[in-house]
Amino acid sequence: MPGIPFSQLVDQFVAQLERSSATVTRTHRKDNSRPARIRVVTGEGATDCIVFLWTITPGGGGQGVRPPNERRIQMTNVSGIPLEPGCRTLLGGWSKEAGVFAFWDPRRHKTFSPGSPSLQVTSDTLETANHVGVATYFRPAKLGMEVVVAVTPDSLLWYIQHGLPLHNSESDSAGVVGLAEATPDDERSFLDESEDEIQAARRYDLVETMRAYRDAKFRPAVLRAYGYKCAVCGCDLKLVDAAHIVPVSYPQSTDEVTNGLALCRLHHGAFDNALLGVRTDYSVITNPEAEARLRELRLDMGLPEFKSRLPSSITLPTSLEMRPDSANLRLGLQARRWPDALIA
Repeated sequence: MPGIPFSQLVDQFVAQLERSSATVTRTHRKDNSRPARIRVVTGEGATDCIVFLWTITPGGGGQGVRPPNERRIQMTNVSGIPLEPGCRTLLGGWSKEAGVFAFWDPRRHKTFSPGSPSLQVTSDTLETANHVGVATYFRPAKLGMEVVVAVTPDSLLWYIQHGLPLHNSESDSAGVVGLAEATPDDERSFLDESEDEIQAARRYDLVETMRAYRDAKFRPAVLRAYGYKCAVCGCDLKLVDAAHIVPVSYPQSTDEVTNGLALCRLHHGAFDNALLGVRTDYSVITNPEAEARLRELRLDMGLPEFKSRLPSSITLPTSLEMRPDSANLRLGLQARRWPDALIA
């Protein structure tokens, strides 16, 4: 399997982050010299990254020499992996075969012997990541055991911002796939089974990390369903968010696409503040009680224009299975205390 040039891997890497609505700036030569340096900016802040990427290929040596499920990156043209204060070093590869990225722990590979050392992962891990969104592989390394993390492109931004604790999860990393879809009861059981305080602390960090994963997974799924455009105004411009129809704080809220709407930041704010709503027939409505509160506070500047630009109904996903669930729409209005007369 031929390797993909580094510059193309970086272009693919950056494009995926930008599709996730991050702003990415980078400073590296337009050739195949590693590493690339990028800054990833979102509403959560900025993350500076040093990026090493290779193509993930089958293990070498021929039949019977290496395990048939071995996949690896061959770390050519580098003599070490730097760790710098204030920067996140990403040591990874792209598997065209499985359609996922995999990342090794750079702390375990700061230096290595001359030549072109390889780092391994299994095809099973990559395929699991493709189906679940994330998977891990616990393997020996020169500087101790390491956790390899594989993620789909949709989860790449989450990994950069929140995925570092996965590399600290040691043998508990085996629970990552289960935590990807865990209920609160599942999480409690996972924590209660800790053998000591050290493991309990490690598992707590892992649970928090995977909660962030579930939140991050919701967003790209909703944006894809709506073609990355606001369901109300059709705006794109990388200014579209995934809004929960039933608020996250509400017991019946889920991270299913049918509990989501793609909304630009203006209409997302209006939706969460119960100024704008969507009824079960997908019609767009405004809340007279919310309007009255704005007038009382003298914060109604622009309200007539805001209302005049609203469509009669939202633009729906093409797929019927992705469209908002009517029960969620009704419950979302109730949870935000809309007048009963407007809830249908």
